[in-house]
Amino acid sequence: MTAQTGNMTETAKRLGLTQSSVSQTLSVLEKGVNVKLLDRNVRPIGLTIAGRYFFDQSSHLLSQAERTQRVIAQGCFEQLHLVRIALVDSLATALGKPLIEVVKRRTENWTLTTGRSNMHADALMSRQLDIIISDDALEDNDDICRYPILSEPFVLVVPAHFHLCAGEHLSLKEVKQLEKELDFVRYTQDSLIGICIEHYLKRLAIEPSMRIQLDNTFAVLSMVAAGIGWTITTPLCLYQSGIGLERLKCLPLPITSPLHRQLTLVCRRHELGDLPQQMAKDSCEIMRQSFLPEFEKDLPWLMSAITVGE
Repeated sequence: MTAQTGNMTETAKRLGLTQSSVSQTLSVLEKGVNVKLLDRNVRPIGLTIAGRYFFDQSSHLLSQAERTQRVIAQGCFEQLHLVRIALVDSLATALGKPLIEVVKRRTENWTLTTGRSNMHADALMSRQLDIIISDDALEDNDDICRYPILSEPFVLVVPAHFHLCAGEHLSLKEVKQLEKELDFVRYTQDSLIGICIEHYLKRLAIEPSMRIQLDNTFAVLSMVAAGIGWTITTPLCLYQSGIGLERLKCLPLPITSPLHRQLTLVCRRHELGDLPQQMAKDSCEIMRQSFLPEFEKDLPWLMSAITVGE
């Protein structure tokens, strides 16, 4: 209030305090933040630069606190007030817009981000995010709700001109031979998909060169389409990349060594009403309508290995 009146005596009068108690309170505040907030050398008393910042921030926080109190008092909870969502990159193309429409109907404010799954899981647990759709389902945490979205197999992808026949199951010997003919195009090893693929290759005792490591599916598959190498990815990643299958050849991994990815909607319990369940339901429906028909048409041999929802 002193910032508004410019006078400690007037401030004390308005607050029903003594001028000395106001002065002492302000001195204690300045000592606490270790910076001068008031310029006492001018009349009326003015704010320092630090004081102006402190005043503006405090005013904003008080305004938010008052608004929160009003909302709580009125019980206005028909809509959620803020929902922060994160998706794995491969879901952004297929689910981004439809999910935003679902969220808009149930929230006053929202954010949507993509990025690394391991970062999303950490952000959910630290309450920086409210909902994630991820290949990390946080299985060791009991305070989490999980809604299955998609189970899909990993597949092997080579350039379109390569001599292997699409749809044929490769033997482990053929995969090892492939590694000798083309460079392996890796996802970076700090991504969950990259870690999963590296563990798989070690299980098969395959050690491709470390020449090429890229941080997104479009870059990985562009390298393969250009004839530079081969890779392992998932059908949804293929779909999201936008690179046509006329430039790529997609094959099953060795039948004795399958590898799957599970995408799950994950949230904290009892905080978001029916929104997570509705988002999961809509996500599964979008998968059935837009994702599955593409692969039923182009790669029918994949269909028996893909599961949407439960």
